[in-house]
Amino acid sequence: MYRNALSVLLITLLVSTGCTGRKSGSSKAYIKPHIEQLDPNANTTTPIDKALFIAYNRELQMKMQAYNIDFTKVQVYLDQKIILTKAIDSSKAEVASGVLRIINSSIIDEITINAYTPGIIESVDIDGIVIKFDQGGSLRFVPTAGPNAEDNYVIAGNNWSEGLVEIQYGKKTYKASCTKCPSMASVHPVIKQADVDKKDIKSKVLSGIKIN
Repeated sequence: MYRNALSVLLITLLVSTGCTGRKSGSSKAYIKPHIEQLDPNANTTTPIDKALFIAYNRELQMKMQAYNIDFTKVQVYLDQKIILTKAIDSSKAEVASGVLRIINSSIIDEITINAYTPGIIESVDIDGIVIKFDQGGSLRFVPTAGPNAEDNYVIAGNNWSEGLVEIQYGKKTYKASCTKCPSMASVHPVIKQADVDKKDIKSKVLSGIKIN
């Protein structure tokens, strides 16, 4: 009788220990590591290393053409943040690319292009280049003019005044301004040096023709 009771006690302890071990193992299997959720409002933008960029100017354009580098395959950026604004009639408060703001009781159609926003070169001709950042419109850049002109491209526009200029975007006329530079004339297209270096350059070395 005593032996039977002892056997039952031992079996009970073994079963209890085994169950406890399984429960512990099972609970660990369902413990997931904590993953820190990113705050969507936090500023996670990686700082831009401006040293990686070079000016996209007439000289570079001519080199790319000479080496058969397709300009449509090279990512282009602006080196400054610009804002396009246009006052619109309240009865026609509809925009395609920008956002509506109320400034001094006027409804403003505003388009912001941040510095180093990626864009594409839509077309190139002898008079300049056309850059596109979205499907709403494009910006035309032309070589700087004058006897002491540099090789850089500047935005094409009319009625320059105090660093601002009127430009065409889509089928509308906007007033373009640079937020951190004195004039829109200081805004230039740039590309990454690496984007030019990694492009395949089609070339060959001629072996010549020998006279037998």
